[in-house]
Amino acid sequence: MSVQKVKINFEHCYGIHKLCSDFDFSKSNMQLIYAPNGTMKTSFAKTFKDMSDPRGKTKPHDQLDKTLQPTCKVMVKDDGGSERDITPDEIKVIKSYDESAFKSEEAILTLLANKEIRQQYVDIFKELDNEKKTVLSPLKKITGSSNYEQEIIDAFSDPGTKKLSIFEVLATIIDDVKQSNSTFDFVYNHVFDPKEKVRDFLNENYDLLQKYSEKYNELLSNSQFFSNNGERAFGTIEASALCNSIKGDEYFKSGHKLSLKDETVVDSAEKLSEVIDNEIKKVFDNQEIKDIFDNIDKKLQGNQELRNFKKVIEKDKTLIAKLTNYDEFRKEVWYSFLKQVEAGVSSLVENYNAKKPDIEKIVDAANDSKGLWDDAVKEFMTRFTGLPFSFSVENRGDAILGQDMPTITYRYGNKLVDQSVLTKDILSQGERRAFYLLNVIFDIKSREKENKETLFIIDDIADSFDYKNKYAIIQYLNDLNKSENFKSIVLTHNFDFYRTLQMRILANGRWSYSFIAEKNDGEIRLLPGGDRVITNPFDKWRSECGKDEKLLIAAMPFVRELYGHQKGSGSQEYLLLTHLLHDKEVDSQNNIPATHNISLSDIEGVFAGMLNVRFEFPDKTKKVIDIIFSVADQIQQDPHDGICLEDKIVLAMATRLLAEQKILTYIERPSNISKDQFWKLYNTFRGQFGSDETKKVILDVLEQVSIITPANIHINSFMYEPIIDVGIDELVCLYKQVKDLHEQN
Repeated sequence: MSVQKVKINFEHCYGIHKLCSDFDFSKSNMQLIYAPNGTMKTSFAKTFKDMSDPRGKTKPHDQLDKTLQPTCKVMVKDDGGSERDITPDEIKVIKSYDESAFKSEEAILTLLANKEIRQQYVDIFKELDNEKKTVLSPLKKITGSSNYEQEIIDAFSDPGTKKLSIFEVLATIIDDVKQSNSTFDFVYNHVFDPKEKVRDFLNENYDLLQKYSEKYNELLSNSQFFSNNGERAFGTIEASALCNSIKGDEYFKSGHKLSLKDETVVDSAEKLSEVIDNEIKKVFDNQEIKDIFDNIDKKLQGNQELRNFKKVIEKDKTLIAKLTNYDEFRKEVWYSFLKQVEAGVSSLVENYNAKKPDIEKIVDAANDSKGLWDDAVKEFMTRFTGLPFSFSVENRGDAILGQDMPTITYRYGNKLVDQSVLTKDILSQGERRAFYLLNVIFDIKSREKENKETLFIIDDIADSFDYKNKYAIIQYLNDLNKSENFKSIVLTHNFDFYRTLQMRILANGRWSYSFIAEKNDGEIRLLPGGDRVITNPFDKWRSECGKDEKLLIAAMPFVRELYGHQKGSGSQEYLLLTHLLHDKEVDSQNNIPATHNISLSDIEGVFAGMLNVRFEFPDKTKKVIDIIFSVADQIQQDPHDGICLEDKIVLAMATRLLAEQKILTYIERPSNISKDQFWKLYNTFRGQFGSDETKKVILDVLEQVSIITPANIHINSFMYEPIIDVGIDELVCLYKQVKDLHEQN
């Protein structure tokens, strides 16, 4: 069943006091919300993020009053009319950027494999890991090492080949563990040290060790007690193991006796120990073997590792003969250590073998997903042009399921670089965001392949991208919109991006499936997303500016700009309208009145010449500047809905005019200001009064005017984007502050 409608009911969810809204996906898989910063975007995305967590670890709440009970309800209605709660796995929140994507190798792994596939793998091994910890934990005391798991893996992994998992190792060696009869009593790292100082010593003195081993084996062969018959050898170590295996007198009290080859009868543990000790003493009292040992012993003074090793072989000289094959001896040692936890290891191996078929199926599915990675990277590098980095995964087969950490090769240009250096020190913010998007893209492709119904909440995904690569984002969003299994709500604070998505993706449905978020006392309303009045206001201005004072004022910068393009900035029409954007004196040379004397009749011909508009105002002698301030005052008092483009332009114009008038009460008007008038007036005032504490309030307000109004008033290629993204309340407040400056005099 395909989702047709989504109903949202949020109360006390972070910054959202209340939001109730229905989204109709029956004819469009995508809905757009333009939400200026501070309106709802972060709270909206965060609420859905919490809802997407199946564990429910974080719950939405009111950040100011946590006693308030939140409501977070999202209902979906399918094409069969059934209505139900949305499930966590149906929600996917895509943030504009996630810095944590570069903080761990685990985050990079998510680029390589489908999360659901890896989760199945993790779930299986979670149970095995818990059992493993219980079974192997005694090894810490037995071996004297806390890194016993890795040391087992290293001992049974051939150099140059893929390292096995601990479970694979144990499954391979369990039979050898069961058959082991050796016993060793030393700290593991005193013989097999991580720095491999002992190994190096043994390699350097191999001939001496070999000589010792040969003499040792010769003495065993000549012994009436020991024997040396290859694999069936019975040497000093085996004898010690025999003695340990029948500690106490229980064996002999049961009536058992041991008959030795020389017909000696052993009927107690004490006697057996005495016999073995005497026989071992015979071997190691041999003068030749003693001399060889002393020679070895003298060489063990170089470092702490060798001194530790020296103590081990001084305590048990039998070990030296084993050390001629260091790696095989290490395995034998581990057999003996694991023998002490044999029952637990056997149970663990049985459990692992039972789950192995499921593991193999998951591995096959993971290997199949590697193609998604390739496709995602190829498509990404094609769409995002001009990116200076590239990368590839060298050991994907192991990395897919986290059996090994991925080896990722990064290149910046032609140079190999470390990933942390690349993302933190080399790439720009936009490039880092592009890098992060690979994770997002792979997840989407995986969900698409699995035909997983998903509601995407996309929060300012194009933020910080340049315009060239914003269109790559639009391509991806268009792909998303084509999938019937995917529904998406795209949030943005960038009006130009919002308008582009309306035209490029929603097309004919752009007025029905786009919204403008408005916040009033914490309650969010989603207003209609704008018809041509908002996305292309000029048609309305052209048709109604001759009878509507607000639209007339709002259209002035637009008409001025058109004259600038048509006749140039020196034309009379351009200069006349400039006199209404700044406080200016009479321009006798161009026959233009002072700003405060320009009437409606003075500009009627200007509008007629460009827009073919005739004024229908009853009093054309009315001064235009009086109209500007009158309309601005009314806007200040009126409630505000939506973007309020005309209101914002009028407020910006009125604010700047009042600010210039205020400045000119303190400074002498500079002559011949042809451009950037406000900046020149402001800088002059600041130069004269910047250190005057009595003017600090004025300077603070003027600084805000200098930041907000200049770019907002003039039309540009982005169709008034700067002023659209400024909140109407901010402009109302600034206008009032400038008015207050005048009233203070």
